[in-house]
This record gives sequence, structure tokens and C-alpha cells, in this order.
Amino acid sequence: MVVAQQKGNYAFIDGINLHLTYEYLDWKIDYRKLLTYLRKRHNITTAYYFIGFIKENNNIYKALEAYGYSLAFREVSWNKVDAVICPHCNKIVEPEKDKPKCDCDADLVLQVMDEVDEYDKAILISSDGDFDNLVRKLLRINKLKLVLAPCKEGCSRLLISAARGRIDFMDNHKVELEKI
Repeated sequence: MVVAQQKGNYAFIDGINLHLTYEYLDWKIDYRKLLTYLRKRHNITTAYYFIGFIKENNNIYKALEAYGYSLAFREVSWNKVDAVICPHCNKIVEPEKDKPKCDCDADLVLQVMDEVDEYDKAILISSDGDFDNLVRKLLRINKLKLVLAPCKEGCSRLLISAARGRIDFMDNHKVELEKI
């Protein structure tokens, strides 16, 4: 009798969504603690972190890799953001600036599906409703362990509905994941 060898679970992290969520909230996530949590609680053997590449952030990328994340980079485009002008005095409050734009959603979906035979179950870390079809597909093929959204407040209702109860929120685990 052949015993099936367990492959372990993979995490697929929408890094931009995660970063922007915690930029908005009043606490910072400890990425080392997050990976430890994923390994201990969810048997994660590989954690892909999808992010736009900005040369000035090399130290951040090196730290994430040192913690054990597998980084998946996407080219960043730059969009002009208009200056903010005070409506009362017409003075510039914030000057015009370039803002980075990076959408890694398609890359994340492709990675999840390309490696579907390599892992037991997938954990998706995002609150983006654009992943609702991916979550439904993973449920149909019995490959979804969990959607772990950064916080309940900003999580897409589409994603919550698609997950059919297989969803948790990182803000429920603030004590374990917060950077001190």
C-alpha cells in the first residue's frame, strides 16, 4: 500500500493589498511573526509574496527574503498625482508627485494555478474582491484552506461570500502578529 506524502500548504500573499491595509490601520504587522504564524498554524511550507519592484525598497525585499518569503516581483508603473490645492487660499498643500502603481493580481492567480499540484491547500492573503473567482475555483477542486484577509473592515463582500466560511481576518490575531 502506497501512502500519499503530504506536500504542505502554500500561502499566496497580495503584498500591495496587505501593505496598503496596514498603512491605513493604526498598527504595524511583523512579517517575521506572520510567517511563523502561517507555518505553525497552517503548515505553510512556501509563502509567495507578490509585490511591485522599486529599487529604493531593496532593504525591505532582502528582509522579507531573509525571513523566508519567496518574492514574486512585478514591474511598477508611475502615475502623476495632481497637486492638492487648498480650497480656501488656493495655495499648494501637497505638490504634484509620481505615485507607484502595481497590480500583481494576475501574477498571483497564475502562480496559484500553475503550482496547484505542488501543494495540499492554498491560503490566500488579501481582501481584494478580484480574487473571488480564484477562491471559488480553489473550493471546487478542494484546494482552498483559507482566505486570510488583512482586516474585516475593508474586506470585499465578494471575497467573503466566495470563501463560504473559509475566511479569517488578521486583525483577529493582532496580539500574535503586531510589530512591537
